[in-house]
Amino acid sequence: MTESSRHDRLYRGEAIVLQGIDFKEADRILTVYSREHGKLSVIAKAIRKPTSRLGFGLDHLSRVRLTLAHGRTLDTVTNVELLDPHLELSGQIEAYAYASHIAELVHRLTQERQENRTIYELLSGGIRAIADGIDPFAVARYFELALFSIVGFRVELYRCINCGRELQASEHALSARLGGFLCPLCLAEDRAAVGLSVNAQKYLRLLDRGGLDQTVNRDISIDLQRELERAMLGYARFHTERDLTCLAVLRSIQAGTRPED
Repeated sequence: MTESSRHDRLYRGEAIVLQGIDFKEADRILTVYSREHGKLSVIAKAIRKPTSRLGFGLDHLSRVRLTLAHGRTLDTVTNVELLDPHLELSGQIEAYAYASHIAELVHRLTQERQENRTIYELLSGGIRAIADGIDPFAVARYFELALFSIVGFRVELYRCINCGRELQASEHALSARLGGFLCPLCLAEDRAAVGLSVNAQKYLRLLDRGGLDQTVNRDISIDLQRELERAMLGYARFHTERDLTCLAVLRSIQAGTRPED
């Protein structure tokens, strides 16, 4: 192979490691989200051998700069430069779970090789914010609303998604199928819609209008957190067509049960 043909096979990109699955005796198949190329499935060959040059840097949630070689089925990682291992998440079960949750959302709501630098910056910034000690609950809820909007599933928070009436200060039901809240007159449009309290709706609107700066220091009850989390996970479940696992595992650990209990 000539030097020019070898060069043509290689490409580079900055990426966040979303998932890793062991393959064969020593390889690992990775899902990464890259700034330049979008979501990629790649293979790191012999990464699990003690002598591998690739092992350090390709951990879950790490931000890295990759050199990749085009392959027939999967592109191959040929070099790794570690940019940010997010070591602050180590041993912090709740922070790690929330950071994993936003990575899982990106994994499930994006398609292969569709570049979107806004998603990359949102993901990178979200993980860094959680690693820096910013309230992971607030970061996750902000991230969810922002990502839903970017990928085309924006949550309508201010008007009835069916009739367009401005929503008043009362409990309304959130319809994942229709993409927003229903007023009392339109509830029959989606019997599966989930009711949310006035305070839960206010929190989501505050996130939407003011971002993290307006919500991160707000002290909200555990009950309100659980209400919001159930609603957002339900919305995500509908659009990903599967249950998200990271926060379910966290809750099971906190409750001392198995995730399926």
